[in-house]
Amino acid sequence: MKIVKPPKLNLGDTVGVVASSLPVLDSHREKFQRGRILVEEMGFKLKEGKTISGKKWWMAGEAKEVAEDINSMFADPEVKAIIAHTGGYSAISVIEHLDYDLIAKNPKPFIGMSDMSIYHLAIFAKVGMVGFHMDDLSYGFGRDIKEGMEDWPKLNQEFFLKFLTKSEAPGIIKPVTEWEEWKKGKAEGHLLGGILERISVLAGTEYFPPLQKFDGAILFWEEIGMDLSEIYQFLYQLKGMGIFERINGMLIGKIKFLKSLKHEAKREIEEPTLKEMVLDILKDYNFPIMANMDFGHLTLNIPMPIGLKVSFDTPKKELNFLEGAVV
Repeated sequence: MKIVKPPKLNLGDTVGVVASSLPVLDSHREKFQRGRILVEEMGFKLKEGKTISGKKWWMAGEAKEVAEDINSMFADPEVKAIIAHTGGYSAISVIEHLDYDLIAKNPKPFIGMSDMSIYHLAIFAKVGMVGFHMDDLSYGFGRDIKEGMEDWPKLNQEFFLKFLTKSEAPGIIKPVTEWEEWKKGKAEGHLLGGILERISVLAGTEYFPPLQKFDGAILFWEEIGMDLSEIYQFLYQLKGMGIFERINGMLIGKIKFLKSLKHEAKREIEEPTLKEMVLDILKDYNFPIMANMDFGHLTLNIPMPIGLKVSFDTPKKELNFLEGAVV
């Protein structure tokens, strides 16, 4: 499998900012400005795309307009990387309008998470380019800092510089919170994943990575605001596609705002824990699983670049990045 790595960033480079899903709402402005400051403090310039001032429903413009903005960022020789303002709900309508030939000729780090999972997987499927699942500008770099999160802005900057300005392998990344061993073992493979519901939304389309690209992969996923029955169905979808037979391991990030079953019968049902449910679904597979890791919503995100080779060791609670994400 050919992996396309973008060129590394140098201090002084320009990073393009796009509203690839949700528009920049009034409620986002303070976070947006905080994020700008942290990126500029590292020594980078920012160039805003046209979608930053756009709005249509829950999108930053018509799907074609959002795609044109992203395409223009890839085409612009001044722009060396692209970061999303935040996630949202509309990437699925934009990806058919992206210029994948243009992207292939101008590989650049495309940074963000949540709805950005659709962009990362689509571009990986079409071009083979590494996608940077990591904190976005507003809800990552610009997040509200509460008690216990005082070190996060500095860690955000350190991760950005380590993964995007150096071609060397980042090596072992230490846990920020307590990781959990759900199924013991060691594994090595290339990262593939994102937010689980968006992986599910993309499945079955031409923009989903071919199943062969899951051979030997480390599948990573996180989730927010779902109930167990929904996660159950998403995972069974991947099982039915034969993905679990192909992967070498699984990494699970933060699962936030897990809801109880919506059905009225929930009063008569004893729900399992998330761990019990996941292990039951995966009982016929031998790959190791590490969970509660530092990626996902409302948490500091260790970068999880799509296509990058990693290894992990559950007894040691260790994640090792074996190659650089940029060249």
